[in-house]
Amino acid sequence: MQLTTLQESGSDLMIFQSKQKVNDAPVWEVDTDTQTVRHRSPKTGKTERYVFHTDQIRYYLHHIEDKRPDLLQEIVDKGEIYKHLDELDTKVTDAVNRQTDLLMQSSRDYQVAVESSNLNAVGSIGNLLRMQAQRAVYDTMIYLWRDE
Repeated sequence: MQLTTLQESGSDLMIFQSKQKVNDAPVWEVDTDTQTVRHRSPKTGKTERYVFHTDQIRYYLHHIEDKRPDLLQEIVDKGEIYKHLDELDTKVTDAVNRQTDLLMQSSRDYQVAVESSNLNAVGSIGNLLRMQAQRAVYDTMIYLWRDE
């Protein structure tokens, strides 16, 4: 496993690097702390950097590095880390949006707030329903590996 642990400001930064190298640098690497994926082109040697900004990717990276670092290393080694995270981000966002819509449709309190044009209640209840949706979706799509 090409795992690099750096001590910086008292915290461990976990960087998974691919075995394949270009000019002694890994072709692919993911920093689980900054949610950053770097790709060095084997043809040109140029580096592209992608940063994910969503909570679900942060939670997923920390969860997989803790529970299944071997799987994360395999995804990095295969050069599939960017595609994997991008697809996961899209699928989780879509699932949270669908679940939120379903919860809003079935919430009597939310419907009453909408019908009475009570924007404060619509916002508050809507935020709570979104948090419920996130919890349900994250449990099924992010936190895949549990302690036995």
